Amino acid sequence: MLLDILPLKGQKVVYTKVHEVIDASKLQLSENAQAWFQEHELRIAHNQALDERHHQIEGELQFQELWGPNDFPELYKSVYCTIGLTLINERYQYQISNFIVKEPQSEIQLEIYKMDQKKLQKYNPDFYKRIDAKIKSIIASLELKMME
Repeated sequence: MLLDILPLKGQKVVYTKVHEVIDASKLQLSENAQAWFQEHELRIAHNQALDERHHQIEGELQFQELWGPNDFPELYKSVYCTIGLTLINERYQYQISNFIVKEPQSEIQLEIYKMDQKKLQKYNPDFYKRIDAKIKSIIASLELKMME
């Protein structure tokens, strides 16, 4: 866990889980996933069959999150991440990873964001808590859509 807030897998922030959807075909899951991407206005970067049984859909999510104690526009940071879904009959796995914080002159991995500035500067745990809440709400909406 990053600051006991964000899940780590191999020192990278990764949200992943496998879900079972009884009596759902790979085609039905694929249609639900594509509809979810469209509802959230997410661009699908890859939409392809991996083999006869597996299908993968991948896209990018972007959102703004507040870094810092005050609600000033310049303290909002753009956070980008990859959302990938692997689909087979009656099951799907989501993986949300590759978190990047973009600033006007730089792109920094979330795992090392602000570590290189001011040796003794503390992390801002509220920033990571807000990111965690945002990702959990995205996951909840995905899970609801995939159950349709």
